[in-house]
Amino acid sequence: MIKVSIYIPLYNQHELIIRALDSIPARDDIEIIVCDDGSTDGSHEAVLEWLSRNPGREISLMRNETNKGPGYTCNRCLDLCKGEYVYEMDSDDYLYTDEWVKALEWLRGADLVYVNGRINSGEVLRQSPEKKMLWCAPWFKFMRREFLGDHRYPEDKLQVDWYLNNDIQALPHSEKYTDLVAYHYNFPRDGSITWQYINGKVDQRWM
Repeated sequence: MIKVSIYIPLYNQHELIIRALDSIPARDDIEIIVCDDGSTDGSHEAVLEWLSRNPGREISLMRNETNKGPGYTCNRCLDLCKGEYVYEMDSDDYLYTDEWVKALEWLRGADLVYVNGRINSGEVLRQSPEKKMLWCAPWFKFMRREFLGDHRYPEDKLQVDWYLNNDIQALPHSEKYTDLVAYHYNFPRDGSITWQYINGKVDQRWM
């Protein structure tokens, strides 16, 4: 049995984080790591309440006292991951649970294992060797923890997924493409980091 660590950076998503957590299958080979990045809307408390309704789930919950940004928050999660593979999930997205579970059968023997994602319009973002740099988000791939090694997200940038993806794609690696639609990317969504970036509303400290 291959253990997978799902890590979730959380910031001001007290309603959507519950949908995200509910979509994660309750299995002995899956651990959940959540780091709340100084939320002010009760997100931390929402996760604690979810835990009270789901006793026995393997979950680690951390909290940054102040807002540190996505890179710092994801790195805190990665440092706690104990699984052979790691998988990032954003707090406003969710898994297509049954299809995601099928992807677990593909993990052995590959450094990166890709799944496809669907956005709010219904369009499917299909992964391929030609598009793996375009759809660079970790939500679309399982990463073998030993392969990832000490590579981490930059802590002074916004589009942190792009930087980490560039780092790991430059390494010699093996990969598999499952063709499973296993992840829902909540795009477009007003107020999301991507929305802020497209609309020029990004906090300048992350530029």
